[in-house]
Amino acid sequence: MQKQFVTTSSTPRVILDVSGDLRLKGQDDLEVVAKSENPEDLALEARDDQVTIRCTSDCSVRVPRTAIVQVQAARGDTTIKALDGELSIDSVSGDLELRNVGLTRVGSVRGEFTARNVEGNLIIDTVSGNLSARAIQGDFTVRGTTNGNLNLSDVAGNASASANGNVVLRLDPAPGHTYEFKASGNLFCRLANEASVEISVPKAAQVMVDLPGIHASAPVQTPYAITLGEGDAHVTLSAGGNVILDTHAPDWDMEDFDLDVGSEVNGMAEAVSEQISQQVESQMRMIEEQLNAQMSNLSLRLSAARLTEDQARRIEERAREASERATSRAQERVKRAQEKLEQKLAAAQRKIEYKTQARERATRHSKHGFSINFPTQPVAPEPPSDPVSEDERLMILRMLEQNKITMEEAEVLLSALEGKA
Repeated sequence: MQKQFVTTSSTPRVILDVSGDLRLKGQDDLEVVAKSENPEDLALEARDDQVTIRCTSDCSVRVPRTAIVQVQAARGDTTIKALDGELSIDSVSGDLELRNVGLTRVGSVRGEFTARNVEGNLIIDTVSGNLSARAIQGDFTVRGTTNGNLNLSDVAGNASASANGNVVLRLDPAPGHTYEFKASGNLFCRLANEASVEISVPKAAQVMVDLPGIHASAPVQTPYAITLGEGDAHVTLSAGGNVILDTHAPDWDMEDFDLDVGSEVNGMAEAVSEQISQQVESQMRMIEEQLNAQMSNLSLRLSAARLTEDQARRIEERAREASERATSRAQERVKRAQEKLEQKLAAAQRKIEYKTQARERATRHSKHGFSINFPTQPVAPEPPSDPVSEDERLMILRMLEQNKITMEEAEVLLSALEGKA
């Protein structure tokens, strides 16, 4: 694969026009790097602190994390990760995936669109496929429409969107914020417990309500309005189909299970935690050694370049600041990984405890020679849980390889993290 690169500041403006698939990722190095299989397909032009990249085939690009990036066109699938600077995307002809980016504006996406961990507003014009967004630390706005389904969870700011398919929401309404959603199909809204919100449903085929202290035994007609708590936030929901409101925890399946799984998960959780701590210490030592080596090498190179003392000092300060940012981000990523794994283990344990109690109740009922069958109401499906990440899977495999756990324990732990214990 052929490569072209140019040295830049920490905040260059990068403009891209790619005819194939685009893979773009932020990095700590102060340079823009573009790669393509065919060197004749790739053109990189730099003027002042602006870099323009044109590629007539698939392209892989690396930019400084705080770069300002504009994708004029990407005519294939596009993946963009690890950017802190402002991101704007005019059009994507294929699927679009965003992960760990800053403030983002998106024009049109013809395929599927997924976004996760956006540190700022996410503003979208139109999406032809399904749209899934999670952990938006700002406003979430779809100014046009989503032709497919919309799935949104964990948005910190205001939110508004419309979809021609179904809409699934997980909201924790913040005081003073507004949320407005329209669905041509069904709309399912799961609110956080103790939410303080005014809810209005001006239009829907029917409304099904199962909120704390408020349970409608039969669907109600629109217009419908209700206030929870002090009504500090405002939610407006409209649908061509049904609107379902609830705050219930997921319904665990009631299949038979091994009662010893809980103790095995508890025992392995400690081993996993110890493994994580060892990896964290090893990674941080490696990062520190690399940074020290890079700083020493930089000092030698600056001396050989015969720069003035003031020029050398400024370059060293910028390099040191970049190193500190890299260390801080590494620590934050490790912290998030630990928290995520702990949450998955806790969720698996809660599921096991719930099933244990259900099994005991069923046993007691069978001993007394009678059973009670309660009618069940249809509930909207729970959005799928996060799959086990590749890092977690590799960690478990390494523990198995090092004989810290058995094959059976590895299978139990993987099943627990996937919610199948």
